[in-house]
Amino acid sequence: MDDDSLECVSPDMSPKKLRRLRAELRGRVEVYRRLAGQHALLASDSRLKILSLLKCAGELCVCDLATVLEMTPAAVSQHLSRLRSGGMVSSRRDGMTVYYSLAHGPWSPVAPPPSLRELADDLREA
Repeated sequence: MDDDSLECVSPDMSPKKLRRLRAELRGRVEVYRRLAGQHALLASDSRLKILSLLKCAGELCVCDLATVLEMTPAAVSQHLSRLRSGGMVSSRRDGMTVYYSLAHGPWSPVAPPPSLRELADDLREA
C-alpha cells in the first residue's frame, strides 16, 4: 500500500486523520517491536508470578523466589535471565547472593506510547 492510498474511509474519519495515524505508527516501529517482545515475556505464568512477587516484596533472591514459587532455583534463574534481558528486572550482587527487583524503566506492556495516545485524543476532539 502506498502512502496516499486509503481503501476505506469511514464517515467518522477523514483521510487526513487516517494518514496521521498511519504516519505515527510507522514512526513507532521499534516501540511496538519492544512491546511485542515484552508481551512474549509475559506469556509465562511463572514470569508473571515473579514480577508480582518482586512488585510486592521489592527485592528477592533466587532462593527466596524458588521457595515461594515451589520451583527449582535453576528454573527461577532461567526466568529471571529472560526478564533481565527484556529489561523488566534488574539485579544487584551482595557477596554471593544476587537480588532481583523490578527494573526502573519505561516498560509498560499495556499502555500505548504517549504520543499515540495524545494523537488519538486530538483526533477525537477534531
